Amino acid sequence: MPYARVADLQMFYNEYGSPDAPPLLLIHGSGGTGASEWKPVLEGLCKNFHVIAPDCRGHGKTLDPRSAYSFGLLADDLAELLRVLELAPAFVVGHSNGGNIALVLTVEHPDAVKKAVVMAGNAYVSSDLWRYAEGRWSDRISISWGRQLAELHDPLRYDGYWRELMDRTGWEIARAPNYSAKDLHQVKTPLLIIQGENDAVNAPAHHAEFMAENLPNAQLWLAPNTGHSVHEEHPQEWVERVTKFFLK
Repeated sequence: MPYARVADLQMFYNEYGSPDAPPLLLIHGSGGTGASEWKPVLEGLCKNFHVIAPDCRGHGKTLDPRSAYSFGLLADDLAELLRVLELAPAFVVGHSNGGNIALVLTVEHPDAVKKAVVMAGNAYVSSDLWRYAEGRWSDRISISWGRQLAELHDPLRYDGYWRELMDRTGWEIARAPNYSAKDLHQVKTPLLIIQGENDAVNAPAHHAEFMAENLPNAQLWLAPNTGHSVHEEHPQEWVERVTKFFLK
């Protein structure tokens, strides 16, 4: 199983496709892993890309030696991973909080990113996102999702670790990222912004539209009648659009 020394941790990553193809970094969302997040689109992506799908700090098989946790720290980890693997600049895709990390990675480490896809992410913290820091987010997670989170994250640590992970994540969702329109105006990297029109997390505050309007080289795909995970609901169209964006 491949691990890479990144900062203060051993980062686990999944590797797919031909090493001779253009590198593509996939960043999972809250509570996900590199293996669990991308199953619906992985086969399609491997036809054209050398795919690297890591477990982010504190997730899956990547242990977290720090108590600190932030989108900035996770973006730093992934920039270092690309450098260690000698894959920078790479194409980058992130979903949900992984989309936030992809945006931070693009803004703060432009040398590491060739083009990026931000799916179901946000550039700033709208007031409706503050709810994730109210009480314990883990107490509001469904039984089925909680069971899945426990299976993905507890075995290498301890029972109930997933609750700690999600509560730390909830605090970060309510705190970052915080990019203004002026900040986004400075970003030169091409981006594709994807959001489901029925995404209950991001659509009400029009996060995708804000990013697309203020990033100079951004394209926008608002998927109709679709929720938070466009790649799961429309995998074939998603692969086609993302591949075209990266390779054109």
